[in-house]
Amino acid sequence: MIELIQEYWRNYLYTDGYRITGVAITLWLLVVSIGLGFCLSVPLAVARVSKRKWLSGAVWLYTYVFRGTPLYVQLLLCYTGLYSLQVVRGTPMLDAFFRDGMHCTLLAFTLNTCAYTTEIFAGAIKATSYGEIEAAR
Repeated sequence: MIELIQEYWRNYLYTDGYRITGVAITLWLLVVSIGLGFCLSVPLAVARVSKRKWLSGAVWLYTYVFRGTPLYVQLLLCYTGLYSLQVVRGTPMLDAFFRDGMHCTLLAFTLNTCAYTTEIFAGAIKATSYGEIEAAR
């Protein structure tokens, strides 16, 4: 198996040098969605542990919905559900964004990754004792 990968690895990434294959697109989607999801999840985790109930509740609802629904349903809602709204079709920028399948996939993956990472970071913030925070100051 290793010999096959060493011999044909370029065929997995590029078909003819111009078009990217599914492996390269999948890796690109993975890296970008994890990066964007991580950047969005840090402020959301701080908001999740906030003492303001409306802010904490809004982030809790977001993470509850995105962690509780399958990713396939989120992809369908992002690609077909949002694009069927008249507001999206009437706005040129939103129309161009949601017409492309890669943009919708990247948005759904990013929001899903962000929801899971937000809860991980919020749990880490909650687990930090007050004495450690006071010692860090």
